[in-house]
Amino acid sequence: MLYLPIPDLIGIITLLLGGTLTFFVVTECPSARYPLIVAFALRAALALVHYYIVPLPDSQADALTFERLAAEWSEHGLTGIWYQFRTGAYLYSWLIAVVYSLVGRSPLTAQAINVLFGSLIVRNVYFVAKQLWDDSVATRAAWVAAVFPTLALYSSITMREVAIVFPLTLGVLYFLRWLHRGRYTDMIKALVACGISVAFHTGMVAALLVMALGAFFQWLRAFPTGRIGLVLKRGFALGIVAVGIGAILISGWGLEKIGGLKVSNLVDWVANQQLRAARSRAAYLQHLQPRNAFDLILQVPIRITYFLFMPFPWLVRTWADLLGLIISICNLLLTTLILRSFPRILADCKRRWVFYVLFALLVTFALTTSNYGTSIRHSSKLVPLALMLIRAPRVRLWS
Repeated sequence: MLYLPIPDLIGIITLLLGGTLTFFVVTECPSARYPLIVAFALRAALALVHYYIVPLPDSQADALTFERLAAEWSEHGLTGIWYQFRTGAYLYSWLIAVVYSLVGRSPLTAQAINVLFGSLIVRNVYFVAKQLWDDSVATRAAWVAAVFPTLALYSSITMREVAIVFPLTLGVLYFLRWLHRGRYTDMIKALVACGISVAFHTGMVAALLVMALGAFFQWLRAFPTGRIGLVLKRGFALGIVAVGIGAILISGWGLEKIGGLKVSNLVDWVANQQLRAARSRAAYLQHLQPRNAFDLILQVPIRITYFLFMPFPWLVRTWADLLGLIISICNLLLTTLILRSFPRILADCKRRWVFYVLFALLVTFALTTSNYGTSIRHSSKLVPLALMLIRAPRVRLWS
């Protein structure tokens, strides 16, 4: 008779519940049926492999810290956990602690929750790509999202990437719906979703700022039409965004990494971030820090290149380097496909705004990262946005 410890049993049940929910989600997007099923199955399998057989890459260090801190906080019960609430990296630990306080410490349960929402990222990719292109392009984007290595990996271990990317992609989806339909409720949903993403990582505020610019320019475009109702409607949506961003700035929601930051010391702050990130043998560009705003601008293309494509082939020394090289090759393929799709991206308003979000996040992470281990994790956050923008060619396996 097979005996499972209670924590393991709870984790398995959570996986099954996640699979059931995924099945119901599949009914709303039949064209993405198989990508969603494969996405969940792959992530669930990786979670089980990690838990029972061998640790997956990047599943130690931070991942273990998040889980152990959650277990420590959960010992005080739900009442005690509320006093531990904070935004930033450890918001993820806080959420796991809430779960642990209800069901007991179960690392597999924490993984199962990531598996579910990591699979739902594929659903968001499908719906955004469908709005930007058509159903066939969206289905292909969903397939790639389902099997993309880093998306599958970080959906299977106790890292906060899923908690950052799921609300981000959901926010982009609602922002596009607002551009299409003009309903202020869609803007509120986009703002809330992106605000949740910011709560887990300060860098995601770049996406919020791009959406604010989008609302502002849509408001300006309403004036030449002479339609007062449209001007007021878009002005109201802009007001919602202004209030939301104002609340974030005043409260410091998710802004721990830039607390007290002023425009006058932006360059120094970025330089300090680069120095702090340049650690271990995976560090790069250790001696390239900006001294002024001009230096900062000149660094952008260099740091984007290193951010996306490190480690270069001639730097591979270990198995970890080889895995990093595989990811850099995937990033190169995505970049090539984005460039091939670029004329069509520029030709459509909604595609342009998604690209602006992607580019703003890319610059933000590239300028503050000097370690290719970290860059692999950060670049994985951008993969879903890239897939939404690619009009990938149909691949024929037979004639």
